[in-house]
Amino acid sequence: MNRNDGIIAIGMSGGVDSSVAAYLLTRRWKRVVGVSHYIWEDSNCCNTETLKRAREICDRLGFPFYILNLVDEFKKFVVDDFVDNYFHGKTPNPCVRCNEFLRFGVFPRRIKKLLVEKGVMSADEPLHMATGHYVRTIGYEGRTLLQKGADMSKDQSYMLYHIDSDILSRCDFPLGEMNKPDVVRMAAEHGFPSSSIKESQDVCFIDGKYIDFISEYTGKTSVREPGKIVDMQGRPLGEHRGYMHYTIGQRQGLGLSDGPWYVAELDAEKNRVIVARKDELGTTSFSLHRCNWFVPIQGPFEAAVRVRYNAREVPCRVIPAEEDPRDCARIELEEPHIITPGQSAVVYKGDIVYGGGIID
Repeated sequence: MNRNDGIIAIGMSGGVDSSVAAYLLTRRWKRVVGVSHYIWEDSNCCNTETLKRAREICDRLGFPFYILNLVDEFKKFVVDDFVDNYFHGKTPNPCVRCNEFLRFGVFPRRIKKLLVEKGVMSADEPLHMATGHYVRTIGYEGRTLLQKGADMSKDQSYMLYHIDSDILSRCDFPLGEMNKPDVVRMAAEHGFPSSSIKESQDVCFIDGKYIDFISEYTGKTSVREPGKIVDMQGRPLGEHRGYMHYTIGQRQGLGLSDGPWYVAELDAEKNRVIVARKDELGTTSFSLHRCNWFVPIQGPFEAAVRVRYNAREVPCRVIPAEEDPRDCARIELEEPHIITPGQSAVVYKGDIVYGGGIID
């Protein structure tokens, strides 16, 4: 395998995926550095234990390891946005935002600044980035496009749809063509952390209930203020214990008679939880803002869309806004689907990510 003479920084978590990705990079890059960010006290993705493991892996593989403190940036771009969205009755995805602003935004810039100061690289030399994400990239008409990982059960393209095209062109995803069992087996063969390491599946900076974190973080007790549960016509059916306790599509825990009822909308302004019957749920049309497209968007086109990380793809028609096609769009679905404001809608054609945006 030809070895690249450039320099690449691999994001290290101390777990199985980043460890195997780092090992694979050493086989095809001459200059590798390991990097981690400290973003939140006792976060399950960057605590003392995980950072210690990350450093040990880099030492074993023979390349340097650096840790950057990004607590202030994480608070500003991710945590504050998360809290603000919940106050407005939306359900954000902080991992998508972290990837956009931190891991593939502030982080690479700060890494390069550090490496230049230490004399590891020159200021005019491009820095390449690598992670253990299960995604791929593919060249198309002079562009770099994001592609689903070969292991569809582990594909993480949904989480990376909002990263900048320029940084994507300098990214290497060593696990993109692999499946998880082979990664775990390779980790065991080389004595790296394997499946015994617990992988984070939730918001990394919250240990417990979201509403408890938001109340403590903001000092506001109003998040627990009871209010009315009403139907689609506004008729009162019962009382809720704070609208932040509920999510769109929720059925259990409503305490209503004559069920089943499902949460259809959260009205933060009026402190109401709006419920509906199953046949009243779902929509066939919704709008997006803060869009990011990897391909030029010039007019309506047919595609498929995923409206949550683990949701199935739904056939759709994408209609860019005439006044600002790069930022806003409308999605028309072939069939009704439950839509959650604040989540991301990611547009695909086959296994290629065209882009997407935040659901209004």
